Amino acid sequence: MVVTRIHDGLWRWAVPGADGEDRASVYLEHGRSMLLVDPVLPPAGEDRLRFERAIAHDVTRLGGPVYVMVTCARCPRDADSLIAMTGGVSWQPRDDAPPGIQVIAVGEDVALWSAEHGALMPGRAGIAPDGPLAALPAAVVIPSRGPMTLR
Repeated sequence: MVVTRIHDGLWRWAVPGADGEDRASVYLEHGRSMLLVDPVLPPAGEDRLRFERAIAHDVTRLGGPVYVMVTCARCPRDADSLIAMTGGVSWQPRDDAPPGIQVIAVGEDVALWSAEHGALMPGRAGIAPDGPLAALPAAVVIPSRGPMTLR
C-alpha cells in the first residue's frame, strides 16, 4: 500500500491491482466529517493493521459522521467493510451529497468535487478536455484507478 498526504485533511492511498494498475482511494476531512471515496482495503498484514489503527484514531479525533462513498454503484470495492469498521454511512451516486462535496454526473457514474480541498475525484470517468470536469480549478485529480495528477 502506498499512502500519500496531499495536504492537511486530504490523503490518497493505493493498493496495486492484479493487472498492476493502482486501485486508489481518497480520505477527506470536511469539518468534523470523514469521507472515504472508492475505498479499497490493503491486503491482510501490517499495512492493514496500520490502516485500521489510523482510521480508528481519526474517527475518534473528528467525532463526526463518516461517509463511505462510491463513484460507481457497480464497483463498491470494500465499502461494506469500511462501513462496518467505522460505523459510517453508505453513500451511493443517487444520494444527496455530504457537506462540502459537489456531485457531477459523468455518464452512468459520478465525479466528486471538493472546492475546500481543490480535489477532483472522477472515479473511473475520464476527463474530456471540453467537459465539465476540465473546467474545475482542481489542484489535484485523484482517479480511482491509476496515478493522481497535481495541477
